[in-house]
Amino acid sequence: MLAVGAISSSPVSADNYPSWNDVVAARSSEATKEAEIARITGLINGLQTQVGQAQAAADARWQENQTAQNAYNTASFEADQLASKAAAAKTKAAESRTQAAILAAQFARSGGNDLSSRLFVEGDKANDLLYQLGAMSKLSESTTGIYQQAEVDQNTADSLSDQADVARNALGALAATAQSALDDAVAAQQSVGAALIEQQNHEAELSVQLQALTTNLELTEDQYNAGVQAAAQAKQAADEAAAKAAADAAAAPGAAPSDGGSGGSSGGSPGGSSDGSSGGSEPSAPAPSAPVVNPPQSYDGDAVVAYAEQFVGVVPYGWGADPSDSFGCDGLTQYVYKQFGIDLPRYVPTQAAQGVRVSSSDARAGDAVVWSGHIGIYDGQGGVIHSPDWGRYVTHAHSLWGSYYFVRFL
Repeated sequence: MLAVGAISSSPVSADNYPSWNDVVAARSSEATKEAEIARITGLINGLQTQVGQAQAAADARWQENQTAQNAYNTASFEADQLASKAAAAKTKAAESRTQAAILAAQFARSGGNDLSSRLFVEGDKANDLLYQLGAMSKLSESTTGIYQQAEVDQNTADSLSDQADVARNALGALAATAQSALDDAVAAQQSVGAALIEQQNHEAELSVQLQALTTNLELTEDQYNAGVQAAAQAKQAADEAAAKAAADAAAAPGAAPSDGGSGGSSGGSPGGSSDGSSGGSEPSAPAPSAPVVNPPQSYDGDAVVAYAEQFVGVVPYGWGADPSDSFGCDGLTQYVYKQFGIDLPRYVPTQAAQGVRVSSSDARAGDAVVWSGHIGIYDGQGGVIHSPDWGRYVTHAHSLWGSYYFVRFL
């Protein structure tokens, strides 16, 4: 129990893992063997605990990141709305000022002569002059009203502009919070990747060591090494079989639509308008899922797709990670991304944990598409290049299936 507690709190040093010689030496006495069994069991449990704790921490950081992103995007939407209203108010204020200026000019032209004097001198034209005087009075009232409305419109425009400025200024702090949350999430995800690599590198070996001690197997070192390799391959085969079964079930007629989205595209979001507008009504704030700061690719995604395309129909499925031999699904991704400076381990969950998730709407060519136990290279057009199954070759599928997500390697 003490061993498990210590391991779960920090990664195990490589020096703490037993070697084959340690296992052989442990057979010298029953007490030594039992101690070594307890030690190996604790190490296995500790590795699993590390992965679980790292994943839980990463999930929490990603949730914080999503909350920060949503707050930023909602505030940005509201700031845009205020800016739009302020611009409309400024236009209306300018129109009111123009109208007031026109009426003022008309008033000046009509009132340039002394209508009262003319009414006294030109008595025979009294009716016309009285009409003009009445019209002047009305014109004066209209001019005053227009000026007052222009002032109201200008005040409204100034107020909305001030509100828009305040909202825009607040976006800086929200964006900084979102960026910080994204950085935390990426760091937490990298911890998951490190824990998974640690587990992958040692769990198969520890399991064979444990089996040798608990069953009293008399193995040579060569047999032991072969057993470790076989255990790792068996786990990979089981994962891929489970992924194929899930994919077949999802592709069956009448299968429910996936929750993975439309597969995205390199230039837009799936499924129509995202602003919720309809029938000319004012749009409501969206519920965004895309990152505020979209993690950049450290490689040319289109070049990754073009490079992977050369293996389509040429390299068969197998355990390998080299085009001269064969490609497992994770072997293909390991080989292709390595050509672009991205070093990935084998094993699908471990590869996926080396990157950061991106939404379907932000997925780009060169991102990875991940299913449970399966992985491929997204083509940016809703399809994937992958090594699918025994008896088949690397394939470029032009649609996605089942439940999947996208990962970008940084």
